[in-house]
Amino acid sequence: MNKNSQNMETKNENANPQLASENNLINNLGGQLLSEVMVKETKKEVPNEVKATDVKVQSKNAFQSSLAHEFEKLKQKVVEEFLPIDEDEVFPILSGEEMLTNGIQEIPMLVPPLIHSVGLALFIGSSDIGKSSLLRQLGICVASGMDFCGMKINAKYNRAIICSGEDDEMSISFLLKKQNLDLHLKPEQLKNLVYIFDNYKLIERLENELQSQRADVVIIDPFTDSFSNDLYKAIDVRAYLNQFSRLTKKYECVIIFMHHTRKGAENLAPSKNNALGSQSIEAKARLVLELKASVNNPTLRHLCPVKGNYIPQELKRSSIDLMFSDNLTFKSIGTNTPFDKINTNEVNLSTLEAEYKEIISLKEQGLNYREIGLKFGVSHGTIMNKLKRYEKIKNAETIIKE
Repeated sequence: MNKNSQNMETKNENANPQLASENNLINNLGGQLLSEVMVKETKKEVPNEVKATDVKVQSKNAFQSSLAHEFEKLKQKVVEEFLPIDEDEVFPILSGEEMLTNGIQEIPMLVPPLIHSVGLALFIGSSDIGKSSLLRQLGICVASGMDFCGMKINAKYNRAIICSGEDDEMSISFLLKKQNLDLHLKPEQLKNLVYIFDNYKLIERLENELQSQRADVVIIDPFTDSFSNDLYKAIDVRAYLNQFSRLTKKYECVIIFMHHTRKGAENLAPSKNNALGSQSIEAKARLVLELKASVNNPTLRHLCPVKGNYIPQELKRSSIDLMFSDNLTFKSIGTNTPFDKINTNEVNLSTLEAEYKEIISLKEQGLNYREIGLKFGVSHGTIMNKLKRYEKIKNAETIIKE
C-alpha cells in the first residue's frame, strides 16, 4: 500500500469510528490467522514447468483468496461466540394492555413473604456465622416441604440444586447428617436435593440440569468461586449475572448467590452496601439478605432483608431473629430487632444480666420503674427495655435447648 492510500485510509477511519473499530478487529483477531495462511501458502508445491512470474501471480491470487475465505470464517466465529442466538428461545415484546389484563395480581413467592419464586437473590454475611448452613437448610426445606425458619414453602417442584464450590461430597454428607439430628428427615425426603461440586462450565451444566428436571431454587455457594473476573468491574459483573438471570426467566426459578461482606462490615449496621465488590452485584439482585451475629448472644443470628423489590417495606426495617444450634440448624424465636439496634448500643450479656438482677431486686423492695430509673440515671422506659432485652435473650436460649 502506498503512502497516498495509507493517508486516505487514515482519513476515512478518523471520519468513521465504526470503520476504525472494524480495522482494529481485523488487526487484533486476524493477526494470527494471517500468519497461518501465509505459512500454508508458502508450503504449497509449484509445478516445474510454470514460469517464475506466473508462480508469483498465482501464489498472490491464491493467498488473497485463501485469506478472504479464512477471514469470512473468522468473522462468523466471532458472531457465533459473542452474539449467541438460541433459535428455540422466544423473547416476546408485550404491550401495557397485555400486562394489565394477564391476570397476575401479585409476585409469586417461594418463601412468602420473603423470597420470590423467579429472579436473582443475594445472601451476604461475614465469615463463620452459618451462611452456608442456612442456605443448605433452605434447600432441605424446599426438597422436603417442611417450613423454613417458621415460614411456609410454596414450591412447584420441591427440588433444589446447590452448587458447592467450597465443600466436597465427604463434608456435605457429614453436614447433612449433623443437621438431620434436629430435622429428623428420612433419606428419601431429600432425593430432590441435588448437589453440584464442580463449577466448571457451570452455566451449561445448570441449563442441562434444569432442562432435564425443573427446580424451585438454585444456590450458588459462594459467588466468587463461579465468578473469576474482577469483582469491582461493574460491566463484567452484570454481564455474568445476566446469564443466570436468563436461566431464572426461562426455567422459572430463583437463583441465590451466597457472597461475603467487605472487611469490617460485621461491626456495621445491616446494609446492602456491605456486600463485597461492585455495587452491580446487589443492584442486579431483587432481594438481598444479610446474616449478622449478635454481640450479646453467640447463638443468636439476625436475618436482615436489606433490599427487597417485592417485599413489604416493614420487613426491611428489622431482622428476623434466629437461634443457631450446635447441629447447624436455624429456628425462628418469633422476635424482630430493628436494624439500628443490631451491633449498636448493645451491652455485654454479663453486664445486662447484672443490671437485670439489680432492677428485679429494687422492684422487690417496692420501687417502681420511675424510681429505679432515677437510680440508674435513665428513663423508666429504658429500664423496661433492659428487662425485655434480657428476657428475650434468655428465652431464646431456652427455645433452642428444647
